[in-house]
This record gives sequence, structure tokens and C-alpha cells, in this order.
Amino acid sequence: MTETYDHTALIDAVAQHAAFDGWSNAALRRAAEETGTPLPLAMDWFPTPISMIAGHSKLADERMLSVVSEDGFDELGVTDQLHRILSARLEQAAPVKEAVRRGLSHLALPHHIYTGTRLTWATADAAWNAVGAPDRDFNHVTKRTLLSGVYGATLTYWLANDDPELTATKRFLERRLRNVVRAFGALGGLRKRVMGA
Repeated sequence: MTETYDHTALIDAVAQHAAFDGWSNAALRRAAEETGTPLPLAMDWFPTPISMIAGHSKLADERMLSVVSEDGFDELGVTDQLHRILSARLEQAAPVKEAVRRGLSHLALPHHIYTGTRLTWATADAAWNAVGAPDRDFNHVTKRTLLSGVYGATLTYWLANDDPELTATKRFLERRLRNVVRAFGALGGLRKRVMGA
């Protein structure tokens, strides 16, 4: 019988160790040992620090969408739905806050900025798609660009503050989201006047 291994459990374990060892082979080795994953397989799944960070980010994007199935979610307005989704992502990140900090520091390096931008865009895209906004026109790019900025600013605020309950961070997120909604409304009006759309 062929034994199977769970890369999800592995990346969760890597994140736990990344707080101390960074997103590194040392963290991967410890995680592989804890989860019973053969090290060669672990290194095949996540051969570089960036692949570990990206794997963790993708998993977080998938998990944050679990709130979409919660009772009452469909009754919320779009702004509140986005707030709930991104709040869920922050809640899931809270136990590994230092690992997130180290990951963002890694992504801030010049040769990783594109990857960092792509990962933030993926989070914003997943959130917008979850609230029923699959548009592929001017609005598609604008909405995701604005939400990427909101989420990036919220992460920076969270990392810079001692906010274990995320109370202040969620208020910050709410304010930024509502500012963006107003800005997007104004932008939409300008586009109609300029383009006759």
C-alpha cells in the first residue's frame, strides 16, 4: 500500500518554525520530521523559501473563503463581505504573526517584489470572486488593485501594532474598505463622464 503525505500539514508546520528559523531549509527539515514527511519529498514540494511562503499564502487564501458558507454571509453588503473574508485571513494568520512578518520581509527584497505583488493580488482576486464579482473589464483590475492596497496597508498596520484580539486592525480594515468604496464610486462616475460608459 502506497503511503500518502499531506503537504498542507507540512506547510502549517513550516509556518510554526518560520517564526524562529525563518522560511528556510531548517524550518522545512523540522516540519518534515514533525509531520513524518520524507525530507526529499518535502524539498520537492517546497524547494525554496519563496515556494514555502507562496504555498502558505495560497493555503491561507483557500481557508479564508470558508466564511462564505457561514450563516448570514449572503445577507451582508459587499463591503461587509470583503471585511469578513479578509478578517478571517488575519485571524488565521494571528498564531503565526512572526512568520508572516518574516515572510513579508523576504518578499520585500527587490528580486521578490513581483512575487509579493502577485500573492497580494491573488488574495484580492479570491476575495472579490467570492463575493460574486467575476468581471473582466476595467472594473476587474481596478477593484483588485484597490483591494490589494487595502489588504497590504492592513497587514502593515497589524504587524506594527500589538493587537492580539485584532480589534484595532479590523477597525482599520473597515475604514480603509469604506474609503475605497467611496473612491471607487467616484472613479466610476469619472469614467462614465470621460468615456461615456
